[in-house]
Amino acid sequence: MKKNILVSGASRNLGKFIASQFAKEGHNVFAISRSIQSSYKNIYNIKCDLLKINQINLSLKSIKNKFKKIDLMILCAGDSKKYYVKNEKNVDWQRSFNNNFYVCTNLIESYLKIFNYNKTKIIIFSSIAATKVTKAPITYSVAKAGLNFYAKYKAKELSKYNINLNVISPGNIIMKNNNWGKKLTSNKKNVLNYIRKNVPLNTFCSPEEIFNLCKYLSIENNSVITGSNFIIDGGETL
Repeated sequence: MKKNILVSGASRNLGKFIASQFAKEGHNVFAISRSIQSSYKNIYNIKCDLLKINQINLSLKSIKNKFKKIDLMILCAGDSKKYYVKNEKNVDWQRSFNNNFYVCTNLIESYLKIFNYNKTKIIIFSSIAATKVTKAPITYSVAKAGLNFYAKYKAKELSKYNINLNVISPGNIIMKNNNWGKKLTSNKKNVLNYIRKNVPLNTFCSPEEIFNLCKYLSIENNSVITGSNFIIDGGETL
């Protein structure tokens, strides 16, 4: 059945991949990002800054006026500095929470108001950095950990409206132009040694596997899974 699917952070990397895959399957995809790059059939590009509530409200109202409902929301928006820094400044904390916490909570809270708590499925992308100490910046890890708790709290609250909310926490995703893809190109030996030492299955996470999980969670009769955090990391957090 054709679905109306909203994907945030859809201009690059995983968000762009997921949006394009759902579009290829014939679904209507609303690709929300600060820059518009997707050009697939069935993708409706929406330029929106998720830190600005007025822009979010206008974007959601435009979808509602034309399509009436959203069946699935996939929140991929997020960003971080590349490496851990010992002494983070206040501006670093604010930036990390803006780019990894509020970009998700703003969109969800606006959706609930504008669509009157209509039944839908929501998937939030987090990170394994929220569950273990990694080389990721502490600001990023704490923002994602806060997002995980928000998701669990919100999932319980929204269950009475038949809204399912779950989290996917990927490990080391390998794509052509993402961070791991660039690291692999510049220093293949060190990267492969890191994966071998830290990932029991000795492999990267593929976007295809992550997309398949999104599809599974989006199935209409899959109605009892909510408040869960699905970790896809090859066993790195074990």
